[in-house]
Amino acid sequence: MSVSRRDFARLAAAGAVSAPFGGKALADIGDKTPITATVTGATPTGYPRTLIEGLNAIVREAYPGSAISFKPNSPGGGVLAVSKGEADFTATATGAEIKLGNEGRFPFKEPLAGKFQFVMQLYDNAYLHLLMTKAWADANGVRSWDDIAKKKPRMRLTLNRPDNPQGSIGGPYEILKAHGFTIDDIPKWGGSFVLGNSAVSIDAIKDGKADVMMGGGVLGNAVVKDVASKRELLWVDGDLATMQKAASVFHYRADMVPKGTYAFMEKDYPTIRMAIVMLAGAHVSEETVYKYTKAIAEAEPRVKAIGGVMKDGFAVAKMPTNDAKLPVHPGASRYYKEKGLIK
Repeated sequence: MSVSRRDFARLAAAGAVSAPFGGKALADIGDKTPITATVTGATPTGYPRTLIEGLNAIVREAYPGSAISFKPNSPGGGVLAVSKGEADFTATATGAEIKLGNEGRFPFKEPLAGKFQFVMQLYDNAYLHLLMTKAWADANGVRSWDDIAKKKPRMRLTLNRPDNPQGSIGGPYEILKAHGFTIDDIPKWGGSFVLGNSAVSIDAIKDGKADVMMGGGVLGNAVVKDVASKRELLWVDGDLATMQKAASVFHYRADMVPKGTYAFMEKDYPTIRMAIVMLAGAHVSEETVYKYTKAIAEAEPRVKAIGGVMKDGFAVAKMPTNDAKLPVHPGASRYYKEKGLIK
């Protein structure tokens, strides 16, 4: 059957003509065809959900008619969901979720290598807050992690659950190990630990149910300031080299929290700084990932306006930053190469 040039153009616009040589047709630069995707990785409430909903809204506006939905989960659960095809993107992964997922180590039950790929770095300014109450520190003569390791005080520690590796197995567990003990030693000292999300940890410190807290967040966190106004806090001290030893296990880095970040900080203190990245399942089409990436990159002011960590942590130039060296999804790679962000 012969097809006229006019008919070919009409059929191509309708998607009825395949690309030459059996290749998949890709959206051109002006294509506004809607996409469908599910984004996961965050709990039903809290800032991470606000972040994801904000990103999704930007994509829906860029491609009118798109069905971009949010599916609650944890950071570890999000990696599992995209690997199993139960969601398309997860927006809260760090080097911990990536490494543990690839290798099939707890909390993952089997290796997921090849089932998820890198899309973009969202921000790199998530800092572990290493806090203790002044009353407990004074009572036990403790100011640093070395003091804790040496004195083995009765301690009530609060931190995140293992299904959120970045807030437990990742930074916090490695900090303890770098100082010569583990979370399992704490009960042996007569202490205990509570596993929960950041809200649970903050409440435990505020309500006098915990002595030490290890949890992530943006510096200058209003919630931490509020707790400090009700209960005297201190930052658990350490040294940068030991902190870097802990950080490097999961592709994090050690950094200093400046004096005065909180009123109770009389000097700079070392901690672990994490980058949060978006991943996509290997099953997700190149077009979907390309369009999601493009929409976010071309709306930098709106992305920053989501607030929180995104205000200072997001930058288009940093989007391709891939500290864990994970394979980049073809859709994201295509956009970054078009814009000269990667070779």
